[in-house]
Amino acid sequence: MSDRFEQLEMRRRQLLVRSARLRADLAADHQVILDTIGGVDRIVGRVRGLLSLAAPLLLAGGGALVFGLFRRSRPARAAVRGIAWLTMARRLLTVLSIARAFMRSRARREAAASEP
Repeated sequence: MSDRFEQLEMRRRQLLVRSARLRADLAADHQVILDTIGGVDRIVGRVRGLLSLAAPLLLAGGGALVFGLFRRSRPARAAVRGIAWLTMARRLLTVLSIARAFMRSRARREAAASEP
């Protein structure tokens, strides 16, 4: 009976040590996530600040660009050209989103394979 009790006590200590290690790992991962989110939050704040200053300039530049497209050629040609650019941009965004999803899936598979 004493041996069984010692075995159980040793198993309990091992589980406590493992639990403490896992808690420490979780706390470290939590800190990494907080640091990452904080960095993203700072960047978003800076971009918003810049956009609030640059928004009027971007609108004016976009208006000048549209005006230039219509002024140089016939309006129908400019409209077709604009639609072609928009279509190409949408296709590019679709390809980029597919590539991004593929990379995320690949990273998840690699992370799952490396776990014990």
